[in-house]
Amino acid sequence: MKSLFKKRETPFTYHKYYTFMQEKWAEKMNVMTCGLSKAKLMYLLVLFTVLTAGYFIYNIYAALSRSNSLQVNNTAVISKIKSINIKK
Repeated sequence: MKSLFKKRETPFTYHKYYTFMQEKWAEKMNVMTCGLSKAKLMYLLVLFTVLTAGYFIYNIYAALSRSNSLQVNNTAVISKIKSINIKK
């Protein structure tokens, strides 16, 4: 466990394709948002966060409510199970 908290001797280097894609993504996002004010960027961030949270909360609600309405009939499964007698 102590090894997780040790300071690294050599810095971690990312793969060249990862850094390339990271630079391209940063350039693209910079071009897309260069004309927007900080207020508009904050509104877009809040909108994205609310929409994403709403989507995930809806998925959780749908999964939990579906489990109550679609109950599996276990009697057919139980009747097919044969008991095993273990002799000692």
